[in-house]
Amino acid sequence: MTIALQFVSSSYESIGINLVPSVVFVMALFFRQEKLKFWSINGQGKIWGLVLSAAGALVLVLWEGPVLLTSRLSNIQATSDGVIGLIMIVVGVLATSFWNIMVKHVTQFYPAELSLSAMMSFFGTIQTAIVTVFVISWSSWELKWEGGLVLVTILLGGIVVTGLSYYVMTWSIKKNGPVFTSAFNPLLVVFSFLLQTFVLGDSAHLGSIVGAVSVIFGLYLILWAKANDMEKKEIVADDSV
Repeated sequence: MTIALQFVSSSYESIGINLVPSVVFVMALFFRQEKLKFWSINGQGKIWGLVLSAAGALVLVLWEGPVLLTSRLSNIQATSDGVIGLIMIVVGVLATSFWNIMVKHVTQFYPAELSLSAMMSFFGTIQTAIVTVFVISWSSWELKWEGGLVLVTILLGGIVVTGLSYYVMTWSIKKNGPVFTSAFNPLLVVFSFLLQTFVLGDSAHLGSIVGAVSVIFGLYLILWAKANDMEKKEIVADDSV
């Protein structure tokens, strides 16, 4: 999905990232990793939580203020590069969703999350390096200082994103399932909004505030429903004992 930014705007990628919880939820139902009683309170909480989170993320991306702006999607022409970028985003969303589902199965047989994250990063590095040799020119391998931004980006991506977040996500999927973990994805857009507003000094719009509140409220509904599910499982386990 990173390469897709060369062909389409970040707005597309933000929308794609926030489709992951909905796709994971559908996949989890299909693979019987998640149970949904549609008319129950917990079932309605999960559904409306996902809807509010996705809607809030879309508002953050597509609506800036009290006046509904023309969709940013219309700014991108249907060129061959744009189509390639959209295909990359779709593949990235599906791959991320499948990863969430598969990790749940893998951790049941291989419970060592840290070494599992290390192996995934190792083989991912080999795969990326092989593809890069044939696709990227050798001049692109040269690190440019650019005020230290390149080095900071590499260190942040390696240590925090790959080294820490993948391990935490793997652990979270093992403990609470893929739906619970992917439900936090819309917070990426919220944190981006906060950083742009308070760090970069960008102006805050009504759409950003409404979208952030919607994402947080939707996430709360999902967490509330999942907490009720886990509490019922504990009660059933105690009764069986």
